[in-house]
Amino acid sequence: MIRRVDTWTVLRFSVIFYLSMLVVALVAGVLLWAAASAVGVIDNLEKFVKDLFVLDSFHIRAGLIFRATLVGGLVMVLLGTGANVLMAVIYNLTSDVVGGVEVSVLEEESGRRAAV
Repeated sequence: MIRRVDTWTVLRFSVIFYLSMLVVALVAGVLLWAAASAVGVIDNLEKFVKDLFVLDSFHIRAGLIFRATLVGGLVMVLLGTGANVLMAVIYNLTSDVVGGVEVSVLEEESGRRAAV
């Protein structure tokens, strides 16, 4: 029977989880950007936008994009962590009223027999 979830544990786990997801997303973004830049996709995209909108110049600033991604990701870490902690508090309050969640674990024997 799970009657209580420790909010401090939920906070620590959520911060670590969301920060690790942010790091994974940033590393993947950098690798994809490097691959696209090496192949020439970024230059082709800049030329396409410049020709499409009849602009004198158009450049995509990688540093600005990654800084905005980092700031947005940190905001999402804070919002996700806050939402998880709020849900843990709501679960704790609800479980006081209804008694929590019952978890049953059954151990089944495998079909293989041990060699004698």
